[in-house]
Amino acid sequence: MRFTRSQLFIVPLLFVLDACFVGISLYFAYHARFYSFVINFFPVTKGLPMWTFYWQMLYYAIPLMCFLFIQNGFYKTYFVPLLDELVRIMRSVTVGIIFLILASFFYRDFSFSRLTFVLFWIIMTGSILIYRQLFKGIAWFILRSFVNRESILIVGEDNQMIKSIVKKQPHFQVFYLPFKEESYIERMKEIIVEKNIHQVILVRQEWNDTALMNVYDWCETRAVELKFIPNIVQLCRGELRIDSSLGIPIYHLKPVSFSGFNFYFKRVMDILVSIIILSFLWPILLCILVLIKIDSAGPFMYRHKRMGYRGQIFEFYKFRTMVINADELLEKFKHQSERQGPVFKMSNDPRVTNIGKFLRRFSIDEVLQLFNVLKGDMSLVGPRPQVLWEAAAYDDWAKRRLRVLPGITGLWQISGRANLSYEEMIELDIYYIENWSPGLDLQILFNTLPAIFGKTGAY
Repeated sequence: MRFTRSQLFIVPLLFVLDACFVGISLYFAYHARFYSFVINFFPVTKGLPMWTFYWQMLYYAIPLMCFLFIQNGFYKTYFVPLLDELVRIMRSVTVGIIFLILASFFYRDFSFSRLTFVLFWIIMTGSILIYRQLFKGIAWFILRSFVNRESILIVGEDNQMIKSIVKKQPHFQVFYLPFKEESYIERMKEIIVEKNIHQVILVRQEWNDTALMNVYDWCETRAVELKFIPNIVQLCRGELRIDSSLGIPIYHLKPVSFSGFNFYFKRVMDILVSIIILSFLWPILLCILVLIKIDSAGPFMYRHKRMGYRGQIFEFYKFRTMVINADELLEKFKHQSERQGPVFKMSNDPRVTNIGKFLRRFSIDEVLQLFNVLKGDMSLVGPRPQVLWEAAAYDDWAKRRLRVLPGITGLWQISGRANLSYEEMIELDIYYIENWSPGLDLQILFNTLPAIFGKTGAY
């Protein structure tokens, strides 16, 4: 890993501050437990322990937490969105506290307070999150305003993905050179000299080998780093690794980020959140059940075959919002679809019942999909599961949506719902798959309620 000049200062500073805040958090957790109002609710039965015992714990806590911070990329990427920062801090701190609690069981000379560990977790998570947000704001301002940043020249096609990535990095001052003339190599050399460029990133569909080596040799003599982005990145963004197992660099396509630890982390969160929601909503669900039965003949639940993860067919649950023979009537109304592409959507669908209009207006009919989540057929957040006839018309691009568990809500549900075109829906789903993070899931979940109660695309 190569550090820029600013990173050579920022990374060690962040490392020291993280270590200090671990110690400060334990200090406040100790005093909050034994010398604050907390003691009124949780009395101390074995006498007040000395701070010395907890101070000695820091010899283990600080190296452990710093190791976990390194493992979770705290010093590789630190200008990250707030929700992503919160998730990775909580993940690191939780694992660290679990290890400290387990280690305390083997310490025979003293019995550590379990409540102190809980307070330690809360204070450390909150304090590190707050200080890092302040630090990022100050560092961003200083780097943008006063520091001589490292210059990067991006040569090639107008690539929005690259622009969005480098825009988030205040270490860099970015210049662009599109391919508009045959003498682009000479123009590139002029810019490197004029702007004192430190890195050159080549973005193009095809590179002439001779031209590429010419540029490489010229950059090497001037200590300018030359990098290039292969075409395959356009198709597999975020899924590319360099494999050196054969002694030569080989591009290796890795699974999307919903694999390994990420998959199980997302799955556990889906189960916990679904159980919590259902435990609160079950009385309301019973009332809806009764209203559906009163409003029209037929079962309260609608079961339908949908295509999900890796093309697997599963039974999809919803509150019934249409007449009992709605599927049979679909062929009659397909030509009236108000959305282009292999999908049916009609704002005044005559098959919808009276109570169904209300349930659809606020997406209440989707709540039963929490049982699909518990079964493992779906996730809380992801591309929507499609009916079989729609999925059968997918091209290779759209089939990428089937690489992950389908979700109850997703990017296009909070970005216009039914008002989006078929192409926009697919693009948003693919963007979600390629840019997934726990923070993005939280952002989508937080924005789902405003989208539901808004009027955009609700039918």
